[in-house]
Amino acid sequence: MIPADAERYLRAVTRLLPPRVARQVRAELLGHLHQDMLDARLRGLDEAEAWAQALQEAGPVWPAAWRLVQVHTLGRALRVVLVGVALGGAAYAVQSGTTLPPMSQQAQP
Repeated sequence: MIPADAERYLRAVTRLLPPRVARQVRAELLGHLHQDMLDARLRGLDEAEAWAQALQEAGPVWPAAWRLVQVHTLGRALRVVLVGVALGGAAYAVQSGTTLPPMSQQAQP
């Protein structure tokens, strides 16, 4: 069973992510936390102390949450911006009414 502190940490660190991504990231983070807890148990800590150690090793919530946002959403934001720029450029070209002269081809002997 996952302690309440670990649940709160996972909820807080994935709060800024889209729901589908948050579920995937939460599962992966839980796996890492659980492995860290098991490693702490091997060092002789009881389960509660081991979970506390794993959470401490995971680090503060907000820096971790920000890194996750950068990894999982900035790529999508960049794609949205690039599509917007491309569509804006196309709309400007259509609106300006500027057309390119027809291209002519010359026959080569």
